[in-house]
Amino acid sequence: MDVKLVDRGTDGELLMSGDLDTKTSRDADQLFEQMADRFTNITLNMKELDYVSSAGLRAIRNLYIKLAQKNGKLSITNVNENVMEVFEMTGLAGLLNIRQ
Repeated sequence: MDVKLVDRGTDGELLMSGDLDTKTSRDADQLFEQMADRFTNITLNMKELDYVSSAGLRAIRNLYIKLAQKNGKLSITNVNENVMEVFEMTGLAGLLNIRQ
């Protein structure tokens, strides 16, 4: 997984590519925690993200919780069909703010 940051003051956008899986979820968790400390609102742009596993979902959920605790917001954009199917099957689609 590769992540690029777009800094918009109190808002940050993470441009994600590759796979968010067991191998990359620990790094993602650490990065998400740093970003949650830095920004009030975060957008995960998943245009180039090919796959997300349950470990990746856990990292996203942890980011959502951390932002919600400080009245911030997590948005997710450009989700491909495979990743969206995982969000829907796990019920996260109803929790997360997903915009195409």
